[in-house]
Amino acid sequence: MALTVTIVIAVILCSLTVLLSYRYVRKAFDSMDAVLDSVLARNAELPFEAAADSRLSKLTHKAVKIIQMNTLDISQTTQEKEIIQSFISDMSHQMKTPLSGVAMYTDLLLEGRTTEPERQEFLSRIKTGTEKLQWMMDSLVKMSRLEVGAIELSPVPAGIKQTITDSISAVYGAAAKRNISIQTAYFEDTLLLHDRKWTGEAITNILENAIKYSPPGGEIKLSVEALPIYTKINITDCGIGIAPDEWNSIFKRFYRGRNAKDVDGAGLGLYLASLIFQKQSGYILVDSRPGKYTTFSMFLQNCKK
Repeated sequence: MALTVTIVIAVILCSLTVLLSYRYVRKAFDSMDAVLDSVLARNAELPFEAAADSRLSKLTHKAVKIIQMNTLDISQTTQEKEIIQSFISDMSHQMKTPLSGVAMYTDLLLEGRTTEPERQEFLSRIKTGTEKLQWMMDSLVKMSRLEVGAIELSPVPAGIKQTITDSISAVYGAAAKRNISIQTAYFEDTLLLHDRKWTGEAITNILENAIKYSPPGGEIKLSVEALPIYTKINITDCGIGIAPDEWNSIFKRFYRGRNAKDVDGAGLGLYLASLIFQKQSGYILVDSRPGKYTTFSMFLQNCKK
């Protein structure tokens, strides 16, 4: 009799154990199913009912991380897509004018009803338009390669005087055409951490801007000032100036200042110069008073002594 009771109790206990185990397993599977549904729905607000079970809790936490990573990836992809669309739109707008000009003057020449002076004028305008397009394409290629890291700058200790001299030489012809002088204040040559080729291009872009927006017969001043951590290179012109509310915007690609609408340009030079300095742990600041002056201050790191 006692044996029979023991067997019955054992059977009942086994049945209860199986039932409880079944309920636990079912609840666990239901919880995992809810977690997977949330992952598929990209819903990071997961219920933590299974927090008491460390395994389910870990699963839930990992699922939340997966959803957050997936959401971040989607957000970044969307943002990059918008940037690319905006970039293409801006580029298309900037190229539209010179392309239209080249096409129009080419058609006029092909008609063959132009006088010799008109022919020379149209050819000159076609040449100007193609040069602008070439410059834009070169700048866009450099800009895109710098942005994605396809071009690696190599900042090394190098004398800044030669870099500045090369930049001034590169714009000498453009300055001479407008009878603009570039006055360089005396400074001791110093070793700065910079990539000579790319830094020279950035300084050249700043100088070209100064020439472009200065009145004929004007003067551009260049000075170098040593600071504890950086060395500052100042380029000052007495041209049209930049309003304070545009000081940050002018370093954005394709941005043209309100005062610059009547001056030929694409809005790439300052962006490219700023990008080059950023790639060398440097930076550029601007100070300006409309109608009075504009000073671009470029900062490069000093070499450790």
